[in-house]
Amino acid sequence: MADITIVGGINIDIEGRPYAPLRREDSNPGKISIAYGGVGRNITENVARMGGSAAMISTIGEDHMGRAAREHLRELGVDVSAIEVQPGMTSAMYLSILNDKSDMELALSDMDVVKFILPKTLEKNAKLLMDSKVIGLDGNLPRETIEYVVKRFAGKPIFFDPVSTPKAKRAAGLVGGFSCVKPNLMEAEALMSRSIGDERDVASAGDWFREQGVRMVFITLNKQGVYYADEHGEGFARPGRVDIKSATGAGDSFSAAILIGMAAGLTAREIASYGMAAAQITMESSQAVNQNMSREEIERRIRICTEII
Repeated sequence: MADITIVGGINIDIEGRPYAPLRREDSNPGKISIAYGGVGRNITENVARMGGSAAMISTIGEDHMGRAAREHLRELGVDVSAIEVQPGMTSAMYLSILNDKSDMELALSDMDVVKFILPKTLEKNAKLLMDSKVIGLDGNLPRETIEYVVKRFAGKPIFFDPVSTPKAKRAAGLVGGFSCVKPNLMEAEALMSRSIGDERDVASAGDWFREQGVRMVFITLNKQGVYYADEHGEGFARPGRVDIKSATGAGDSFSAAILIGMAAGLTAREIASYGMAAAQITMESSQAVNQNMSREEIERRIRICTEII
């Protein structure tokens, strides 16, 4: 059985970049790329590349792209036995059209298949979840699924990544059931139903989460790093210098580092250092998951890339 089981979405990301300014209602020459994505899937891939023992529970459609995404995880050593094909559905897809300045002009999101990650799906895989050291949830899941995990596996270490502000609200009233959360500022505000201003407010937000029953808190602060707190203390991890090619996926690698750290029994301070190094590796790649991600590379960078206070 895997040490870490992630429950979340698998996407196929399709991106179009024109060679010249877009012409409406016409065919535009350009570059089209296809990549595997989805917060849950990205976290899972990162865990595997960091050397973690991972399994994933998810759904894909009846198409070759979804099956290829599942096979890719399997080749990385992930237990994919609980990634189910949903009859009559297409895999989750995100289609974006950029302009000649690389800004998004238009996007379509088809995430309907994720709605089928339901409590009955998890109940079929209850032993996998129960035998895991840590359970990870991404905020794309239906509320009933999040609530099921919190109640059915109460007492197990459960990590929650809110994903976005609107999706964070799906966990309203359930925060105390999580062992660890990793919101950004806006997601934290949505979960708390109150605003956050300066760093004193951030620390106060950390206190609020811990008062609800969350044992370990990470609030990401974009370029300012991350706030961390647990029973051993609190503080801020600041980023070091990094040659940023893309920030996409940095949060997913940080979440993977949290899961690795939770399974290993690390403190929030230790995990913050690990997560910051992982995020910086991710940002050095144009891909959402840096193919050079590894435990060895993270450990090499910890001393030179982050400042913990």
